[in-house]
Amino acid sequence: MKNWVFALVALLALVGCEQQTTNTLKESEIMSLDQQLLPNSEWQLSRSVIELSFCRDRVNEDLLASESELRGWRGSGEPTAFPPYRDEGLEKLAELLSDQQRLLWQKEGNISAQRYHVAMPANVSKGELEDAVFPLVAFLSSSEQVCHVAVDDSY
Repeated sequence: MKNWVFALVALLALVGCEQQTTNTLKESEIMSLDQQLLPNSEWQLSRSVIELSFCRDRVNEDLLASESELRGWRGSGEPTAFPPYRDEGLEKLAELLSDQQRLLWQKEGNISAQRYHVAMPANVSKGELEDAVFPLVAFLSSSEQVCHVAVDDSY
């Protein structure tokens, strides 16, 4: 009986670690992408912009950044240029996107919402990139963490 209980606890610990690893991988991927000036030779951006507002004001505040601030932080080439509170916002974004194959790259953010481009590898066709926007918007709209989602394709 003791061995069975130990095995069950070990299995639950492994399952918990596997989920944590997945979130950590997505988080590191989002953080790495967030620190880059895009588009570049590896990544392209959708023409459309997704406006997203988390239901918790704190997450919106963590991702608060003007377009010029983001460009300056990214252009410095130093991860330390980004404010430390930003990590918490990116962590929440990673949690939100943990089951998605698409990534979001922040264009700007104010106190109530952020604007993102969908980012995909440079070798993906432009049509496939633009076709990825609306399914991602539908997914985001169904999340309890998100209070507002809109698409602006005027860019």
